[in-house]
Amino acid sequence: MSNVKEFPEFDDAELQELNKSVLLEKYKDAMEQNIALHQENRNLQKTLQERNREIKQLTYNFDRIRLDLEDEMEKAKRIQEGLLPRELPRMINVKSASVYIPAGKVGGDLYDIIITPRQKIAVLIFDVSGQGIPAALIGAMAKMLFAHYIEKLLSPAEIFTEVNKHLCRFIKTEQYLTAFLGIIDPIKNTMEYSRAGHVPPLVYKSKTGDLSRLDAKGFFIGHTALQDIAEYSNQTVSLDAGDKILFYTDGLTEGCSSEGKLYGLERLKTVFKKCSSLELEPLLDCIVKDQEEFRDNTPLRDDFTLLGIEIGDSDFLLADSGFQRSDEPNILVINTLSEIEDSCAVILKEMDRCGYNDKSIRQFKICIFEMLTNAILHGNRGDPNKKVIIFYQINTFAAAISVIDEGEGYDPSSLPDPLLPENRMKDHGRGVFLIKHYLDQVEFNARGNRILGRKFHTGR
Repeated sequence: MSNVKEFPEFDDAELQELNKSVLLEKYKDAMEQNIALHQENRNLQKTLQERNREIKQLTYNFDRIRLDLEDEMEKAKRIQEGLLPRELPRMINVKSASVYIPAGKVGGDLYDIIITPRQKIAVLIFDVSGQGIPAALIGAMAKMLFAHYIEKLLSPAEIFTEVNKHLCRFIKTEQYLTAFLGIIDPIKNTMEYSRAGHVPPLVYKSKTGDLSRLDAKGFFIGHTALQDIAEYSNQTVSLDAGDKILFYTDGLTEGCSSEGKLYGLERLKTVFKKCSSLELEPLLDCIVKDQEEFRDNTPLRDDFTLLGIEIGDSDFLLADSGFQRSDEPNILVINTLSEIEDSCAVILKEMDRCGYNDKSIRQFKICIFEMLTNAILHGNRGDPNKKVIIFYQINTFAAAISVIDEGEGYDPSSLPDPLLPENRMKDHGRGVFLIKHYLDQVEFNARGNRILGRKFHTGR
């Protein structure tokens, strides 16, 4: 039996009709597929358009956020720049210079020099951990706290304790700051200082060429985990004329070369000693240039600050004051009449503490006002850019005051006697007459721009 399958016989007409039917089915299938594909393409195109709109909106939103952030960073930068001193104050017996090198728009380095009410020179440098707006905000808060307590307290360690207490109350992040505060006595040529985890400043001794570090121990400031155990101590360093102190932040020594090596402390010491004979500004420029050459265009990882201090000759300062170094007088500096009242209050408070009677205090007050008014109006001719230096020493033996102006001086013997009838209508001479009447000793220097007076303690 044959296994060959037999197919039906078709004539040509039937075969053509069959072919048409098959072709029609294929055409319909193809059309349906084409329509589905077209619809899919339309849907895909629509999805792509929606995605493009979303991407454009996201890009716009990101640009707005970026611009807002850049604007906020620029504002934070201006705020931080406002916290940095535009110029360092003119100081008695001390020179200063500073350099700030930012790594980005906003950093955590801040520094200041503040003249205290008793004319001590407070040198502050601190570095907030991290960068950006949080560091700037903490830095601004810390600077205001430091300024407040430097005005009120004499001890650097006590100032750190108070600032730490307040920052720990306000800072709720893991950020903190390192700090160094030195308070210089321009007469004794000493600096009492405290260190809160900051890199120790370097002291160059002009007489010997030796270099030392001021490395008192102390905890970070503002770290809540250390709040209960944070302690700070005071140390004192004696300084001589020509000695230089370099305060800096660790961004300087942590600058990297292209090989990844740190600039380091030893290289800093070498260049500091090498350039120590220079004035402060070129000395700091020398250090910055050396660090830049070491980095060889490698970007900074952190901003850094340099603050240089040079000590003057207090013996020269005292030479024309009528006091000796062993007297250890206090010093005040004023420029205008509006400052007389505050300076007078400081001196009279010392007299009261030493037991002077009310009459002596009133008379001494009249003399102070006359001395300072004459120095500002007649000596300096009212120029607020000229200073009046006040040396004073109050103890249980005598109250002594020396007032020096920056004027040309005059001959005190040429002043008219206001008691004579012909001089009673003259305006000058009366102040000096009162001073000589109320004080037990009155002396002028040869130039005539300094008056020294003493009133002895007579008891209650």
